[in-house]
Amino acid sequence: MTFTRPSIPTCAAHLVLAGITGWSLKQLPATSNSATSGVPFMFMLLIFLLVHSLLGIFRHSHPDPHANLRKLYDLSALLTMLCPLPLLNTQLYLKCQPMLATSFLPLVYGYLLVSVLVPFTAGFVYSSINQRHKSGYVTTAMNLLNLAVLTWLSCSFENLWGLGLAVSYGMKLFALPRLAERYSVVDLYIYGLGFFEIFAINVVIDAELYREEMGIR
Repeated sequence: MTFTRPSIPTCAAHLVLAGITGWSLKQLPATSNSATSGVPFMFMLLIFLLVHSLLGIFRHSHPDPHANLRKLYDLSALLTMLCPLPLLNTQLYLKCQPMLATSFLPLVYGYLLVSVLVPFTAGFVYSSINQRHKSGYVTTAMNLLNLAVLTWLSCSFENLWGLGLAVSYGMKLFALPRLAERYSVVDLYIYGLGFFEIFAINVVIDAELYREEMGIR
């Protein structure tokens, strides 16, 4: 049996992420989980990130993690790159345009599925080392599309936190990998997820205030 040294900084980063996720769940407006708000995408996202952070704690604190745990964590890490922004965009649109969203519900859910499944499928199709750059291009393209959707929704519904998140996410998308590589800090992405949650929960709170101001029920 081969033992590896636990990664304490990475484990600590996941612990911080778990704490931020718990705080975000506490701050989530109650109406986001009610039947009148439709599918609680933000709640689902936070629960997923909480599970991911717990997997990360077990994965990086154990001296010899099981192969299935490693695979499960790797899959979870991949989904953290694909799911958060589409889920937030869908929740924001459904909150601020519930009547219009009902008419275009298939398109809304179609956008969500395409945003997640296209880069996820590309990751499997171009899984070989000499083709992974193609998967990266697809993922980057979808991230840019989701970023444009968030910017459009934030401007349409006067959501300043959404605009701030768009800027923050753009920096994370392009600057964070280079900073992590240059300074050999592999945990920056995990802390970036924490910042994403702080902005995202305030985006949802702002959307709730918008609903109240516009008299949307």
